[in-house]
Amino acid sequence: MRWPRQIASAAAVTTVLAGPPIVLIYTAGWPLPTRLTQEHLRQWLSDPLTEDTLIAGLVLLAWMLWLLTVGLTLRTTVTRAVATIRRLRRLPLPTPMQATATGMAGAAALWAPTTTATTDTPPAPTPTSTGEHLRQTADAGVDVPGGWIPADTAHQIAAAGTLVWLRRRRLYRPPPPGQPRDDSDLTALPPTVTAIQAALADTPPTPATPLRIPTGGIGLTGPAATDAARGILLTTLLQALRDTTQPMVVTSRTDLRTLLGPHTLPLHDLPGLTVTETLADAITTIAHSHHLDAASPMLLTHVPADADTAARLATALTHTQGVLIGTWPHGPTWHITPDGHAARGTGDDRTRLCVLTATAARDLLAVLTPTPPTPPAVAVPRQRPPAPIPPPEASSPKLFTLRVLGSPTLRAAGKPVTIRRTAALQILVALAIYPDGATTHDLATTIWPGLPRHTVARRLYTTLSDLRKDITATGHPHPIAHTDDRYHLHHQHIDVDLWHLNAAIDHATTAVAHHPHAHQAVIDHYTGDIAANHTWPWLDPIREYTRRHVIDAHTTLATTAADPHTRLHHLQNALRLDPYNEHLHHHAADTLTTLGRPHDADALLTRHHQRLIDAGITPPRPVTR
Repeated sequence: MRWPRQIASAAAVTTVLAGPPIVLIYTAGWPLPTRLTQEHLRQWLSDPLTEDTLIAGLVLLAWMLWLLTVGLTLRTTVTRAVATIRRLRRLPLPTPMQATATGMAGAAALWAPTTTATTDTPPAPTPTSTGEHLRQTADAGVDVPGGWIPADTAHQIAAAGTLVWLRRRRLYRPPPPGQPRDDSDLTALPPTVTAIQAALADTPPTPATPLRIPTGGIGLTGPAATDAARGILLTTLLQALRDTTQPMVVTSRTDLRTLLGPHTLPLHDLPGLTVTETLADAITTIAHSHHLDAASPMLLTHVPADADTAARLATALTHTQGVLIGTWPHGPTWHITPDGHAARGTGDDRTRLCVLTATAARDLLAVLTPTPPTPPAVAVPRQRPPAPIPPPEASSPKLFTLRVLGSPTLRAAGKPVTIRRTAALQILVALAIYPDGATTHDLATTIWPGLPRHTVARRLYTTLSDLRKDITATGHPHPIAHTDDRYHLHHQHIDVDLWHLNAAIDHATTAVAHHPHAHQAVIDHYTGDIAANHTWPWLDPIREYTRRHVIDAHTTLATTAADPHTRLHHLQNALRLDPYNEHLHHHAADTLTTLGRPHDADALLTRHHQRLIDAGITPPRPVTR
């Protein structure tokens, strides 16, 4: 407790301030005469070093030291009081609505019953882990591997990553029956993007705060000047994607290569970005846009070493924005600290800019390009169980039942098990996807991307310990084993719906001849997306891989159906599974036309077109058949 120390401190200060004058008054009194006359002065001048004058001098010195102590104490007190007042002014006071909500919450806590009803559905897991992927900072942003990003920018990046998967779903074309499928696009998004998505999985979006760059150009200096320039490039392009009235970015190919490295992404098709061959061309573009009365662009470059070029650049930036790396003699210069704080030279040092390394910037810009570079072909895991699983009706009853298709649920002896941590639920889903098991490193880096290895390892052990407690509290043994640094589920004690689906997929894809029943079995075992009510970015490639198998089953049955009504039925079921796929819509529209329903076909394509617009996916061509 702090109050005993505070009382002792106050007593000490009181003693120092009040003690000396009390002692001086009662021992020596006031050393000077009550009324100083000329006789006193003549006496002191004639004999200054008497015993009385020496005592009086010492007493005066003591009084002066006491007055100095009082002055220093008062100065310290006033300084602390001013700092306290300033801090209290910065505290966010609750709004009337917040105060009302707080009062209602307190009343509810006081009067809530102490017993809860028991239901058959387990409570939702408590998100105690997934929100800690990236450290939240006081400046309303998140620390990511390779920099710092404002919260609103991070949410825009997460949304852009979601659009990448929607574009992949839209462009997928099921292969003809019996032909191999190309899954080369089913690669995870760049690490910086997945780390942001994981951190913001359970966080509501924040209002966007556009970055304001003054006209005339600003210079960026300091240890993070180049990192801040990359951050300004990213945030400005995001604003341009969301709002076409925002300024576009003009930069030269050399500047872009300096910022992003020699392996620059193909950004020439990115809306809001104009890349010129040279700085002179960029200056001409800026000046030309001003003469055309076009939208004001923003120039991103380095401060020219040539004085004439710098003067020409200053003229071009008279009515537009410019960000220049280096000291800008024709305008203000901001000094950028390593964590992104900008000292503008006006006393306001609290502005914090987005700062990114070249690798982090390339990761984030990759999800903004309309046609991102084709990734190398990576084998997506088949998620095949280690041994053939018999049909459900022929299998022996298992102690545990794990359902990961749809809403994940674990049951022990038929009763739901409450999983307190969201990360623990992710571990169960991951071990269901990889029946052969996963290493400590793989599990930790999958669930907590972007964090140091030693940190995530500790979190993994804590989460596994809590998961064991959740399960063993039911009186049953733990279904997770640890063998040779690999965690895996006990196949003899647990039944997993995904394993049955994968067994049906294996049977349908390896059958020598076409068997409609095999494809129908795939459809019947698919009861929803894997962990459909959770937004875990590591699941995106696996969800899409599994969904494509089910789509293939629908389209195979549609393609081999002789009756157009039956064909339309299978295509409609496939469209319910993926309402964004363009090939399925055109195939269904052609079938509707065959059935003599051209108006229904046009309406179907129109709805699909509008759905893409609502999702933020702009079709590259008019949706016509």
